[in-house]
Amino acid sequence: VSYGVEWVEVAAGGVAGVGAPSVVWCVSEESDVPSSVRVLTGRVLEVVTGQAAEPVVFATRPGDVAAGAVWGLVRSAQSEQPGRFVLAEVEEGFSDWGRVIATGEPQVRVAGDKILVPRLARRGQESRQDLEQISGAVLVTGGTGGLGALVARRLVERHGVRELVLVSRRGADAPGAGELVAELSGLGADVRVAACDVADRRALAALLDEIPSLGGVVHTAGVLDDSVVEGLTPE
Repeated sequence: VSYGVEWVEVAAGGVAGVGAPSVVWCVSEESDVPSSVRVLTGRVLEVVTGQAAEPVVFATRPGDVAAGAVWGLVRSAQSEQPGRFVLAEVEEGFSDWGRVIATGEPQVRVAGDKILVPRLARRGQESRQDLEQISGAVLVTGGTGGLGALVARRLVERHGVRELVLVSRRGADAPGAGELVAELSGLGADVRVAACDVADRRALAALLDEIPSLGGVVHTAGVLDDSVVEGLTPE
């Protein structure tokens, strides 16, 4: 059985004691996505860690790629400080913020006169045909790490992937890499492990040139440095 997120319409039921919200527009102003991400997340972080009156609505527009980083950051803040922040995807010119707040929902999407909210929905029993959706090689960054290994297994077992490129800084020398390759190979996958620092553009470009049929990329590489939102800096 598979599950996914569906956006369903809700009625604004009214939330007692909640005043007019502060609205922070998070709209990309630069054509370069990485630059826009830095600008937007820096602006959001300043509000989140400040003493702004509650509630605060972070408004984004449909199709704004950089705004995805805003949703990720604010979702983390919402888990630490429930009820203080709201995410809203709205069209330019939208102003009926009372309806958004009246839903009592932390995340909303406005489509015409409808207010939609995300809900977990059961999609039914998966068939083998449903699972075999990805053709070509799938590259997994951080592929020999704990999260990368879980992703790789799921790609093979649940999505029918038959060609994997697992990338990490240490490559085949990473602890457990050999065992992971053997396991995935036993499940029917053709697995290649490569040593590459994906932050090195030239090295990454050279690696991609060696993959003629790239069908997808899953990015799980990263260095963990946990903190609550108040401990974050723009850097």
